[in-house]
Amino acid sequence: MVNENPVLPRQIGTDGSAVTSLPFGLTVSGILFAVLLLLSSVYLYDFLDGAKEKAALDEISRLTAAAEQLSMRGEGSEISLELRLPEGVSVDFGALPGRQDKWPEDANDYCVRTGEKSTFYYSDASFSNSELEGPVSLVSGRHRLLLSTELEPKSGRLFVLISEKDALKNI
Repeated sequence: MVNENPVLPRQIGTDGSAVTSLPFGLTVSGILFAVLLLLSSVYLYDFLDGAKEKAALDEISRLTAAAEQLSMRGEGSEISLELRLPEGVSVDFGALPGRQDKWPEDANDYCVRTGEKSTFYYSDASFSNSELEGPVSLVSGRHRLLLSTELEPKSGRLFVLISEKDALKNI
């Protein structure tokens, strides 16, 4: 059987419109790709910061829970604790940023810093350094701590003293 209606090839237009729209299409695609890449990097950065903060809060909650238990036991109680703060995280016990001179007024507060973000928390325990004269700061890394309780003679307030037993290198 022979095809009675043969299809004749048609001439393809050569007006050049496809050639001129190609750079525009590539530019738009490049911009969209850059925007998607930027959004995914911001999302990934926020995700990693959130995970880092959660890991730090898990460690810090162990310390605050131990401190609160020591406070309930009274003066002379002590406990050893190992703490690991992730890279880029620091915590101040007994003071809020810019208010270190307000100790012991802010002794129940602590601040967790992750990069540029600072988050403030309250504890039932009052924190002090080992000399009972101010707040305590811990930076990223491993810490072997001794928590002990002592009454401050002037006010009769019970403090949980945080002191490093010995500094541990980041392993």
